[in-house]
Amino acid sequence: MIKIDIVSDTVCPWCYIGKKRLDKAIEDYKGQEFEINWHAFQLNPNMPIEGINRELYLSTKFGGKERADSIYEQIKQAGSSSNISFNFNEMFIMPNSFYSHMLIELSKEQNLQNEIAESLFDAFFIKGKNIGNLSELTNIAISNNIKDFNEDLFKNRKDLRNIIQTSDENSRSKGISGVPFFIINNNYAISGAQESEVFKKIFETCLLENAI
Repeated sequence: MIKIDIVSDTVCPWCYIGKKRLDKAIEDYKGQEFEINWHAFQLNPNMPIEGINRELYLSTKFGGKERADSIYEQIKQAGSSSNISFNFNEMFIMPNSFYSHMLIELSKEQNLQNEIAESLFDAFFIKGKNIGNLSELTNIAISNNIKDFNEDLFKNRKDLRNIIQTSDENSRSKGISGVPFFIINNNYAISGAQESEVFKKIFETCLLENAI
């Protein structure tokens, strides 16, 4: 068994790239059992619950559209190498990611975290959906066969809210300030969307340790 903890934000393009690179590494270990757990980290914890205009957000964050376009062009190229066709021109709202993290946590009860995370990334970065919107999250939950999903009950679940808040606080207390961040077998850390080979080298080390 190789355990992987992923600290991530659903509105972070590098987190999507990191997931794809991890997936590619895992594909080379058919028959090997992996336990993958997703942990919430909000890059924009003070984002209004309804989100904000993405162009305004990028201009504020990067100091202007020209610099933002340059940075996102680099991200687009990195995504292309991992078979991600980022569709930034279709993204008009920068969402608050809190509810989307709640959905990932809810899906853990049915062992669907990876599927929900992938669907959230696809909805936001490919289809330009507002994944802070509860109706959109309901569609994602239903399409992934989350059992007995109820929008009103979901948004009011205090246990999920507490888990998300605690996860974010715990990560920051450990010195994690950027995502994605991967912790393998509680012992090895990978910061950023590293290439698949980086994951595979650590997998090999873990397998050797498990064999001892």
